[in-house]
Amino acid sequence: MTGKISLCLGVGQPYQYLAVEDLWRRDLCLRDAACEIVNDTFNVGAQEFGTPKSDFQAVLDYAGHGKHIVSIPEGPAILALKGLSAVGLSPLYPWIYETVGKESFVSIDKAKQKIGFKPKYSNKDALIRNYKWYVANMDKFKNASGVSHRVPWKQGALSLAKVSFNPQCSFHRDL
Repeated sequence: MTGKISLCLGVGQPYQYLAVEDLWRRDLCLRDAACEIVNDTFNVGAQEFGTPKSDFQAVLDYAGHGKHIVSIPEGPAILALKGLSAVGLSPLYPWIYETVGKESFVSIDKAKQKIGFKPKYSNKDALIRNYKWYVANMDKFKNASGVSHRVPWKQGALSLAKVSFNPQCSFHRDL
């Protein structure tokens, strides 16, 4: 882990994540409920969530390297990322950079009331848990990169931005 800052698009709107284990918990609730109840639509997600900036800051705090999140203007950053995508150099795919600055959450009340769904993980808990897994398994994918969730993302032009923005700057990949 290098540098003292990590970048985040926009000023931050509420954004709800869903831990895979909590999705599994929802499935168990559905399995155990009556047929007339489960034949419905249930929104699920973390009960406690903040903004991407606040939730990722919790991971940086947990890592203990004194880093902090710095917001960058969403509009210019998205334009730059679209340009980089057009030439295959964007470190992110469009869905990520076009939605991370937008408000995104659902009510889980119906799932809690009708099927007894209770998420175990907040956004912060889920991200810290994923970070712990990443650190424990780093050797398995040390020299790999790509665009899936199983390997560190290709940094593309981000590697150049690190140097030009701040030589002590790191991005989410380097948590």
